[in-house]
Amino acid sequence: MMTYPFDAVKLEALMEEARMNLVLASTRHNIRYLTGGRYHHFFLRSTRQGASQYLAVVGLPRGRLQDAFYVGRWEEQRELKEQPLWIGQQYFGVWETVSVAGLTVDAVKKLGLEGGTIGVEMPFLPADAYVAIQQGLPHARLVDATPLLGALRTIKTDAEIATLREAHEAVAEAIHATFTWGRDGVTTQALNDHIRAEVEQRGPDFIYCFTTAGPSVLRAPSQQRWTRGHVLELDCGGEWRDFISDIARMGSMGKPSALADDMLNEILVIQERARKVVKAGVPCSEIYLEGERAFKASRFAGGAGRFEAHGLGIVSHEPPRIRPDNPKALEANMVLSIETDFEHPEVGRVKIEDTVVVTPHGPEGLGDLGRPWTVVDG
Repeated sequence: MMTYPFDAVKLEALMEEARMNLVLASTRHNIRYLTGGRYHHFFLRSTRQGASQYLAVVGLPRGRLQDAFYVGRWEEQRELKEQPLWIGQQYFGVWETVSVAGLTVDAVKKLGLEGGTIGVEMPFLPADAYVAIQQGLPHARLVDATPLLGALRTIKTDAEIATLREAHEAVAEAIHATFTWGRDGVTTQALNDHIRAEVEQRGPDFIYCFTTAGPSVLRAPSQQRWTRGHVLELDCGGEWRDFISDIARMGSMGKPSALADDMLNEILVIQERARKVVKAGVPCSEIYLEGERAFKASRFAGGAGRFEAHGLGIVSHEPPRIRPDNPKALEANMVLSIETDFEHPEVGRVKIEDTVVVTPHGPEGLGDLGRPWTVVDG
């Protein structure tokens, strides 16, 4: 019996519900997810080349996964002989987007689905490839498969949870190390460069860091300086084996002011109230509503700031949707990011962002190191 690197039963149900005959995945993250980690290594970090870009496609026909197909660059044939895919039907040509689109059209016609409803990744598919597919399949109905693919990834396996745990522990340690490395007058650009090295020496790839030194609220690496008596927000993301870490922590150069301390304490209260609601079976809306109630009860809620929660996995802000209008229940092994921030003209920006795994009994925090102040003497 064929085994797949994703939940094939769930995929079938999602496609049936969406009435899609075929899904065409074309993003790096979804191709790697659907193939079990495959992507042309030469284009793993950047797809651009010449006047076009690398494009690959995985085609998944409803009820016929044995007829799934892969479209890629001709050089990949050699690699796939040594490291075969579960996908038997494979087509290879040049790397340009229009060429790949043409091969995809041919593969769809071989399946007899040229008149079906076909899901593509609308926000990501290059425009010239979309036009070529549309023109090559004039009787097909092209719809957006992005929500379907997000829903497919929502429940993480135990191995994926372990990867997310490693990613968040590494980034939390890197944030803490960067705070303690800081000294009076260091620029946020230097802090960004330092945390990049701290993250990458622990394994994950560095993605970004919002660096905000109070009382400024500029959230980008710059010549802004972190000085004694001021706070520092580090909101950092890394990628480890395709999965994203996303947490924010606070440091202070010297003892934080009473006002700054009050802001962080209230944020931690809001975070804890939202986290305590997280459990399998609880409606997604209740997480948001509890966090929003706690946020609005704060004396700092009148200024700039917000409470937010969202799904996290190989994409940041993926399902489940934590919104007041989403009654769907949380399920075990969903992963959520929960975040609260305030801004104040005397203090600057104060923020905590946590990542938690949904379990039947409550939340499991990932990378919870350093949630209180990290105070350094500079």
